[in-house]
Amino acid sequence: MSATPHTMIPKPDELDLVFYRAVVSAGKLCIQRCNACGAWTHPARYYCPKCSSADFAFAPASGRATVYSYTVSHVSMEPSWQPFLPYVTIVAELEEGPRLVATSRDIGPERIALGMPIRIVSETKSPDFAIFWAERSEEQKP
Repeated sequence: MSATPHTMIPKPDELDLVFYRAVVSAGKLCIQRCNACGAWTHPARYYCPKCSSADFAFAPASGRATVYSYTVSHVSMEPSWQPFLPYVTIVAELEEGPRLVATSRDIGPERIALGMPIRIVSETKSPDFAIFWAERSEEQKP
């Protein structure tokens, strides 16, 4: 996918807003991390699922991940995505542990595989929102 589709930009609230603002501010993927026990969590929660602490921050993540699951979209009701069909939506398992959803930028349906190493990058769409792209990891690039 060489261009970014123009789509409606969501307006997150509560912890989602804090998460997206951290990503936009850092210019890269950030994930919630417990300051008490160090556990990484996504999606964001008010209390750590490991130790119940409410002391957390959104810290930069490595972006290194593997393909946990994926789906190939052959049809889209959203006109701005139709030129990119078929496209791959990936559930990525981050090196830090949590999973998140991203759209493939340079991995076509014929090349995607479970367990494949990928890199997650963010693209700022507004001061309050970013989207996540899955790209081939450096060892996968030609």
